[in-house]
Amino acid sequence: MQQISVSALLRYLKNRLDSDDNLQKIYVQGEISNFHRHFSGHLYFTLKDEKAAISCVMFKSSAVSLRFDPKNGDKVIVYANTSIFEASGQLQLYVQKMTLDGLGDLYARYEALKIKLAEEGKFAQEHKKEMPFIYPDRIAVLVGDKSAAMSDIITCFQRRWPLCKTDFYPVLVQGELAPASIIKQLKKVDDLGYQAIILARGGGSFEDLFCFNDEDLVNTIYDLKTFIISGVGHEQDFTLTDFVADLRAPTPTAAVELLTPDIEDVNLEVEAYEDRLHELMKRKLSDRMMMLDYLNQKLLNYGNHFKVMANEIDNTLLKIRNDLIHKIELTRNDIDHSMYDLKVKLDFRLTDSRSKHERLDTLLKAYNVENVLNRGYVLVSQNDKLVKYKKQLKDEKFTIRFADGNIDAQEVK
Repeated sequence: MQQISVSALLRYLKNRLDSDDNLQKIYVQGEISNFHRHFSGHLYFTLKDEKAAISCVMFKSSAVSLRFDPKNGDKVIVYANTSIFEASGQLQLYVQKMTLDGLGDLYARYEALKIKLAEEGKFAQEHKKEMPFIYPDRIAVLVGDKSAAMSDIITCFQRRWPLCKTDFYPVLVQGELAPASIIKQLKKVDDLGYQAIILARGGGSFEDLFCFNDEDLVNTIYDLKTFIISGVGHEQDFTLTDFVADLRAPTPTAAVELLTPDIEDVNLEVEAYEDRLHELMKRKLSDRMMMLDYLNQKLLNYGNHFKVMANEIDNTLLKIRNDLIHKIELTRNDIDHSMYDLKVKLDFRLTDSRSKHERLDTLLKAYNVENVLNRGYVLVSQNDKLVKYKKQLKDEKFTIRFADGNIDAQEVK
């Protein structure tokens, strides 16, 4: 016969219980007894009905989300896992959530809708919009009219970031008509160009906040173009609008704090930047002054250099001027000499040409027909052609020209 230790048996039973889906994540109804709140924040109690009882523990991490203060005699519904505490071998429930009996249907509806919307991707992180600003200047707030939450939000804006223009749109925040009221205002402000929308309500019971678990409201928030933050209830309160919103704030004032910088911090930062800028400007100015002194000195050096160059230019210009004057004088002398030589040559050629002309004129006059005729010579022509030789005469008349006239003649044979 096989023997096992007590610890092995309890470990085996614990593993079987922990792996049984029918005993995990279950809702159990009963009455609280032997209730004890440990200083650590854990809750220990017994859940019983008229026939049986089972030990329960609710750790602090789950207990902080309770919306009521449990006590002996409370009829409750717990959402828990079944397991064995090995040290004592005691069967017990590890409670994650607990509500007063009578709210069980609401919680069931809440959980079912939460699962449905999550499966549809309505809570998906990739759908959420990033905060579109650092220093907001125009925000819409949907909150109960003249409520404590509205007053807290106004005060928080005035204290933290009074530079932001905040427009309030009163809505119903409790009851059956609340979802339709909120949806109407959300659709209205979504088209008005706000940088962000705050949907807020102060704390309350689970039933008071249940209007923020409306499916149509969740779908409307999902479809918004404007960045939206949900600040509904207190830190332990979670509604479906918290899951679908782009950002969740634990309280209405926390929503303002998440959206706005603290103006005192900004002023300190601005002053720090101002000091840094002043220091940088002083440093830059000092650097520029040093550069200016350097450039001034360099300019003075250039000035002296320019003076030397100017003197060299003046001397060069004077030398060029004197050289040009000298060359002009030489050229003028050369021209005068050339003109004189040319005049002498022209006079010589003119005299020579005049002598030749006189000789030619004398010769021309000597050979002039009239002068020849006056010396006793005659000219013979026939048919208007001068006859030089006798053999040129034909048996025709011809003309003999004398100094004082002409006669016609014919040769006699």
